[in-house]
Amino acid sequence: MAEQGPGGRIALVVRRRVADEAYAEFTRWQAKVSEQLRSVPGFLRQELVPPAPPHQLDWLVIQRFETLAAARAWLDSPERARLLAEIRRDLIGPEETRLFPDAGGEHDAAVSVVFTYTIDPADAAEFEAWQRRIQDAETAFAGFLRHKIEAPKPGLHDDWVVVVSYATDADLDRWLASPERTAVLAEGQRFIERMQYRRNSYGFGFWFREGEAGGRDNFAILRTNLIVLLVLYPVVALWNLVLAGPVADVGVPPWLALFLGNLFASQILGWWAVPAAARRFRWWLAPAAGRRQRLAGYAVVMVLYALSMAIYAGLLASGVGVR
Repeated sequence: MAEQGPGGRIALVVRRRVADEAYAEFTRWQAKVSEQLRSVPGFLRQELVPPAPPHQLDWLVIQRFETLAAARAWLDSPERARLLAEIRRDLIGPEETRLFPDAGGEHDAAVSVVFTYTIDPADAAEFEAWQRRIQDAETAFAGFLRHKIEAPKPGLHDDWVVVVSYATDADLDRWLASPERTAVLAEGQRFIERMQYRRNSYGFGFWFREGEAGGRDNFAILRTNLIVLLVLYPVVALWNLVLAGPVADVGVPPWLALFLGNLFASQILGWWAVPAAARRFRWWLAPAAGRRQRLAGYAVVMVLYALSMAIYAGLLASGVGVR
């Protein structure tokens, strides 16, 4: 009988960082992989998820198989090794591969944080009770979709995996920064000491664990927020210098002018500024970045903050935008 994972079907999830200039080549290469997979026994289908900066900087490839044996056979096959050799020069760092039970989930609009915990089997009941208390707190926040707990499964993953999903990034950020979360996390401090996490723009159909060097990064959200601020400040300054005056001159009320300013800033940030900045600072945002690399990133960001403020102050002093 063929070896099967829990529930039968298996999802092989591959995470790769691809050089910006190689996106087109990577997409063409992935089409070759899809063609090869059609002849692989037990293969069902494949889904390709492009990066979604600033939270997800990697490409995700989800390949679904009928059995665990079929997935492992493809993973270890010479055909896959040959294809990887063709694209290796365009990849940044090692690829990450994980095997999970296929829950049938497709790419959705949810955003998730995926936590992995190394738990002593004797503490499993207490851990699950703590997770239920966390879920009770999460449900009170707008946008909550799901809190899924996945117990260890021999042959697939050895840790407990917890997926917390909200409808939007803003909803998820609100929960992550809340005092309610801080309070309930304090109850399970000994579990947190052996926790890792990853944030995904992909929904809650799959479960990831941190596989890169350096382990848990408690300041990943802080670095992301600093990048957002880095591009937000000059965009708001541009609005104030160039557009705020004309908008006020035509009689737009302050409450509407505030909305228009936020609309202007959010569109520039979402469509262009934040993705561009995330690509430029990918070396700093990467989970595997070393201590010196992290410190250098903070220094660069602080210098750019000071430069932005100095330019804005100089423009105001010279009368630009002043009415």
